[in-house]
Amino acid sequence: MFYKGEVPFVRFLVPMVFGIICGRYFSNPLIFNWGFEFCLFILCIFLFLLLGYKSYSLFKSTWIFGLIIHSFLLILGFSITVCHSERFNPLNFNLLKADLLILSVKNEPKLSNGHFRFEGEVFGVYTSGVVKHSSGKIAITQEADSTGIFVPDYGDMLIIPAVYNELEPPYNPGEFDFKLFMENQQIYFQAYIGRNQFRVLTGKTGNPIISFALSLRKKLIRKYINFLPDQDAAALASTLILGYRADLNRDIIDAYSKTGTMHVLSVSGMHVGIVFLVLSVLLRPMDNNKTLIFIRVLLIITAIWFYSMISGFSSSVCRAALMISFVVIGKALKRNQNSYNLIAISAFFLFLYNPFYLFDVGFQLSYLAVLGLVYFHPKLYHVLYFKNKFADYFWSYCALSVAAQLATFPLSLYYFHQFPLYFLLSNLLIVLPVTAIMYSGILLLVIPFKVVLIPLGKFLSGLINLTNDILFRIENLPFASLSGIWINGFQLFMVFALILTLVFWSKTRLKIVLLVAMTLSLILLLSISIDHILNFRREELIFYSLRKNSAISYSKGGKCIVLADFDSSEKTYSYSITPVLESRGYSEIRLLNIDSLISADSYWSDSNFMQFGNFRVLRWDRKISLPESALKLKVDILILSRNPVQKLADINAIVEFNKILIDPTNSEFRIKAWLSEAAKLKISTYVLKKSPAYIIKL
Repeated sequence: MFYKGEVPFVRFLVPMVFGIICGRYFSNPLIFNWGFEFCLFILCIFLFLLLGYKSYSLFKSTWIFGLIIHSFLLILGFSITVCHSERFNPLNFNLLKADLLILSVKNEPKLSNGHFRFEGEVFGVYTSGVVKHSSGKIAITQEADSTGIFVPDYGDMLIIPAVYNELEPPYNPGEFDFKLFMENQQIYFQAYIGRNQFRVLTGKTGNPIISFALSLRKKLIRKYINFLPDQDAAALASTLILGYRADLNRDIIDAYSKTGTMHVLSVSGMHVGIVFLVLSVLLRPMDNNKTLIFIRVLLIITAIWFYSMISGFSSSVCRAALMISFVVIGKALKRNQNSYNLIAISAFFLFLYNPFYLFDVGFQLSYLAVLGLVYFHPKLYHVLYFKNKFADYFWSYCALSVAAQLATFPLSLYYFHQFPLYFLLSNLLIVLPVTAIMYSGILLLVIPFKVVLIPLGKFLSGLINLTNDILFRIENLPFASLSGIWINGFQLFMVFALILTLVFWSKTRLKIVLLVAMTLSLILLLSISIDHILNFRREELIFYSLRKNSAISYSKGGKCIVLADFDSSEKTYSYSITPVLESRGYSEIRLLNIDSLISADSYWSDSNFMQFGNFRVLRWDRKISLPESALKLKVDILILSRNPVQKLADINAIVEFNKILIDPTNSEFRIKAWLSEAAKLKISTYVLKKSPAYIIKL
């Protein structure tokens, strides 16, 4: 245990986090304009009371100081969040009339499918011959130059047309919210640039230190490519050591994800820690006098932050670098440090730099893992005692893996919907190879001699392939991971509340606390059971909102069929269809071609005519042929698909329907024509392209 005086930053962090959350979801322009002034006002009150501490006997009312400090931190968190988001900045480019945008490339562009993707920071708009100062970020997709003459780079200043769109929200249930992901990086708009739609004003206008770091990283990545025979191994070495993930094979990512070793691919505390250990060993002779100790501290901190910069400055890297910096300074000053206060200090300063780190998944998992290691590891480790050093080390690492997993698994289930059952086996088998990869990978980067680099590259490539092979084998074991686990926000809260209650009970052994834990468990199980019952009883029809494909799903009794014009190997299925089906917990899923003839007890289809229960659907495309009849064909929904040439009036003359759905396989021209005609005929119409999926409860 510890006293509250030992962890002041833990206490400071609570109101600041609350302020950041309020600023993220309840911000307004008034706070943008007056937030910092209000903070200064409260700070002045605090200083005034501090001066009158003895004169007015304020030491008798210490709560006043606590209230003022906590109020200041809450408003500070609120203010920096609102100002950082720039949604209410009057100089934001979106609020200014513009013909052209002047921007600089703010990160290293990634080449994918013939397009460069990068983040642009707008600092000027051009309109009517006048350039005005502006601000804001924008996501840029730039068509790659086939000649290779121009390749965008960090710091390049570009001028592009002021033609951009707001980022699109998820249109199908359970789909990844890319818009929210980008908004947490303060990016609200995106633009597409053709190969002839931009001009380069100048280059190398960015931060020279970052520019040097990115340039150095490119050279180091090229060194891996040149000396590692296997290119997948070179890509993994670049990811594991330098944080560059653009070239990593998707199968490798899946293997690490499903075996619970994804943390290896994210440059984090482990990687920064290894760099710290290497530097500590190399600079150990400098521990002799105060001057050399000061130089040693300066060198270690500079090297760690430079490595953090090279590896991409992710939130987990920044957390590790900041914590290690405080540890190094504390040891140099011979000060004891509380681990929880150290964690809180690093979070506090990172929030001052970027309050939106709080909503970053990597940041959340990183801090939870560290808290798990600090709290759970000692308790798990002392459960068993081994005299043998190897057995003791083995058990310590087991306790380490379990502690990290125990702290992070609720959030992993919430975000990634899977749990690796063999995480302990995976981590135990790769801990030595990964450590060897890190050391040999760093060694390869610093050695200049080709005669050493060639065999070292072969050794490193073989070691990486061995590690991958181990994980591929574990991934293919029966029940390697539980996938499709979906919990909602309430259930996530209940899981964390249950863990904290059990932790508190382990300290106090109070029966009332155990009773609370049992009550929380019951509520959690009841919530999950209700979800399963509702999913089983669900009968619904979903018409999906896709980019250029058509898909319909029908579910009943926990079973589901999907009719689509694509197969399960395409990204559309895994990105837009799978999340819907998994979030509803269907036990049996069948994917069928939408043009095929199918029949079952509760549904049938012959490409154009479909019936689900008593609900009838007619899919009208170019190939449709209707039987001649004097009576109108009655259906509930008419789907227009694949650009049929008939007008709505002609279709309405032979088909009676309640609503028209226009699927994404149709051209924009025909969609606009149909919408115009439907408005004149007063026909209810819904366009599935760039609109939420149309869901019918049956």
